[in-house]
Amino acid sequence: MNQDEVVNYRIAGSVLQDIVKVSLRGDERFRVLSGGGLKRARGVEVEVEEGSCRVHLPIDARFGEDLLALGGEVQERVADSLRHMTGLEVEAVDVVIAGVYPRGEE
Repeated sequence: MNQDEVVNYRIAGSVLQDIVKVSLRGDERFRVLSGGGLKRARGVEVEVEEGSCRVHLPIDARFGEDLLALGGEVQERVADSLRHMTGLEVEAVDVVIAGVYPRGEE
């Protein structure tokens, strides 16, 4: 392939959702909601339009956590992973704290 060729590709929405979820694994301070269930929360959603994306990310946080700091850290981790792996510009990562759970229920 030479420098003048244009490569077109599309990344499946499920792959983008997986990137979001995997970037947050192993952190016991919160749980990513998958959608459905009793709370009827939407799961992780990634909307892509013209080279940029927006993420809707519902989580439950462990009781006692600093929700503002936690939300900011989650936003950074998700945005960094998406930029690095896809080259997409990340317009926003909308973290929704949908609930809390007691320590020990990780």
